[in-house]
Amino acid sequence: MRKRLIIVILILINAAMDAEPEAMVKKVDKAVSVLFILIMIVAAWRWAVSVHTWSLMGTLASLVCLGLFVWTGLRAIPALTGYISSGNTQDPVTIDSLPEERQRIWWKIVLWVVASRVLLILIAYVFWMLKDGGSGSLFSRFIDTWHIRGIDAMSYLGIAEHGYVTEGDSRFHIVFLPLFPVVIKLAQFFTGNYMVAGFVAANLCTLAAALFAYELARLDMGRSNALRVVKYIFIFPSAFFFFIPMTEALFLLLSLMALYYVRQKRWLLGCLCAALAGFTRSPGILLAVPVAVEFARDLAAGYRQMERKAFTNRVIKAVLSLATVSFGLLAYLYINYNVTGNAFQFSIYQREHWSQQFYFFFDTVRYQMEYAVNTFKDADYRSFLGLWLPNLLSIFLVLFMMFKSAKKLQPAYMAYLIVYFVYVVGPTWLLSAPRYFAVAFPLAFAAVLLTKDSKRKDIALTSIFIAGSLLYLAVFVSGYPVY
Repeated sequence: MRKRLIIVILILINAAMDAEPEAMVKKVDKAVSVLFILIMIVAAWRWAVSVHTWSLMGTLASLVCLGLFVWTGLRAIPALTGYISSGNTQDPVTIDSLPEERQRIWWKIVLWVVASRVLLILIAYVFWMLKDGGSGSLFSRFIDTWHIRGIDAMSYLGIAEHGYVTEGDSRFHIVFLPLFPVVIKLAQFFTGNYMVAGFVAANLCTLAAALFAYELARLDMGRSNALRVVKYIFIFPSAFFFFIPMTEALFLLLSLMALYYVRQKRWLLGCLCAALAGFTRSPGILLAVPVAVEFARDLAAGYRQMERKAFTNRVIKAVLSLATVSFGLLAYLYINYNVTGNAFQFSIYQREHWSQQFYFFFDTVRYQMEYAVNTFKDADYRSFLGLWLPNLLSIFLVLFMMFKSAKKLQPAYMAYLIVYFVYVVGPTWLLSAPRYFAVAFPLAFAAVLLTKDSKRKDIALTSIFIAGSLLYLAVFVSGYPVY
């Protein structure tokens, strides 16, 4: 089977490369664009015949979301095909070759991250004091301030301490993937306390993620803009989730590592990092998309330059490396089977216990808008400000940034952002859109590209992100339903 797959790939590449490059790329652009439009038409038709309740605001929001997404995809497709077919792959990059210069930048990032964590703690405590009337010290109110007992953090801490179980409410913990609890367990050997271990693990991952974000950005841009990438990651309105015992920091770190090593031609190591990301959160499997784009570009570049045997070996290496991305998800399915007897038990619990299934992302916008309108009319401002308004704002903000950067953003990152958007916005009971987008690292690259030609734009977007961060943190600390 594997040999047949390799033969098919070789035949397709041979047919493509024997054509006139420019004409071939245009034909591929047209074919992919037509296929993309057909898929979206079918999806829209299935949605239209299955929705039983309609509202003006919900329908308009859905159509705007769908239209903007299709337009974004059509803008991104030529950039993607051109990137793959260009054949101008870069050699592994040596960044900041002077060790002392690189260390200086790293220390700057480390100090910035540490200072931002301290500032985050103090701001959250001030919000708590305003809410609670000034009782309690910073340390005595720490857990209450961060609502650890009201979010998924307790589930990860429970898995770290007790593993997966089959009885009681803890049986539902199987829906949470295991790598972050494993990291907490390792940290607990040094801290002696699972709660402390959770915070230590999350913040060490945050620190490492900041360094890898800088290194990845330096493959495409100068030092100043690379530092701005780090800035935009950590001022995103929901970035405070990197501080607490949740999977976001670890997932971000592994995602950045995967793309960094793949782009440095260390394919297997990069794919193993992607597999670990898939063992941390289910969207990790989507890293196969940007990895495949990078592999396709490398193979397209090497086709005319390499002997047939060497090229065949390169294809085999690419296919085997790409296959390893699935190992994390496969391992999680095996754990489900070993614990419950059903490899897909997590999906049953998600459907029955959380009313969670995968559906069309633009339908999510419909019901989110309807809930937002209804809760506002009913003066249910906790739900309006904690759930529906932040979800809608983050969805349309991300979609707008995708649209504006579709022709500018590194095409592999754009491909990842498109499939990631479809995946995380698709659930039928979406509660955590801002948190999910916090780990979509291409957004930070897009922010830099959209503001690099204007200091005013940079200041404006930075101000918007910081204001959003403060407001979202305030409603979180105040006990609003922020998950």
